[in-house]
Amino acid sequence: MEMMKAVAVLSAGDVRVVDDVPKPVPGEYEALIRVHACGICSGTDSQIVAGTLETGFGGFPTVLGHEGAGEVISAGSKVRHIQVGERFIHPNLRPDAGNGYTKTHGSMAQYGLVCDRQAMREDGYAEEDIPFPKQHKFPASMSYVDAGVLLSLAECHSAAKNFGAGSGKDVLIYGAGPMGIALAMFCKLRGAETVVQIDSVPERLAQAVKVAHVDQTVNFAEESVDKALTGRKFDLVIDAVGFTSILYEGSSRLKPGGRVCSLGVLKKDDRTIDTSRLQCNTSLHMLNFPYGEYEIMDETISLIESGKVDPKNFYSHVLPYQQIEEAFRLVREKAALKVILTFDD
Repeated sequence: MEMMKAVAVLSAGDVRVVDDVPKPVPGEYEALIRVHACGICSGTDSQIVAGTLETGFGGFPTVLGHEGAGEVISAGSKVRHIQVGERFIHPNLRPDAGNGYTKTHGSMAQYGLVCDRQAMREDGYAEEDIPFPKQHKFPASMSYVDAGVLLSLAECHSAAKNFGAGSGKDVLIYGAGPMGIALAMFCKLRGAETVVQIDSVPERLAQAVKVAHVDQTVNFAEESVDKALTGRKFDLVIDAVGFTSILYEGSSRLKPGGRVCSLGVLKKDDRTIDTSRLQCNTSLHMLNFPYGEYEIMDETISLIESGKVDPKNFYSHVLPYQQIEEAFRLVREKAALKVILTFDD
């Protein structure tokens, strides 16, 4: 059995490069991906490392990563709609990755798998029996490093659509990390009238103005949010951080009939919401995990190809995977907007 290197979390707080994960062997409908880059998700990946994620987690020890990007290097005998050399995001591993490892979702490894789902459908397989539903091709014009943020962009694009950030809407966003800034950008692209962004890191707020063209920023570490907003009310208030306390505070800033939206990943000990604390005549929209991000992926790629969206605006550091501890330090201390790991030895 051939082994590969991967980034794994062995227990809460213990993330490292390991070299004893079995290299996946593609089945007859599967293609083998050589991973070149993978983004670190400051929400899901960080919570897995910290041991605070409750759902969607394979259990320790687990191979990290859902923002991988790589190329097809071989294919199974019944693959007919995937070609060697094509590029995919979200290469995956099987739930039992082998040698005692689970996967969540396994893109932070030298190799991964995608499936020829169309061929399986043509051959009569039921949809629920077809593996790896979350995968997508991306064009050769896009670098692997840029593709390491493509899934995050599509998630934010779909969130702006699902939250209803359309023409004439006034939007308030808590959090100016890569997801918060991308969400603000897509809200503006979808026609939002005004977008206001709250954070405590000046560099991130400046990036929100530069990239998303937000109308106002509020640094809550330096000024009162109440005074800065001067009683303004919003159609949408979005938590892009992941705290129920933000949902309660945000609810108080809604117009009648407005919507408080939960995008940030809530921790396992902060997942109960007391709806009596939400403002009357408002709605709560839960979107802690993405919905519709692959359906909007082609549109997101078109925006990138047309120059309206630049992936480089949403990551600040590119590091080799061997520097995984430094990468997570940068994320944890908010010294990086987003880190992309490279897997080219």
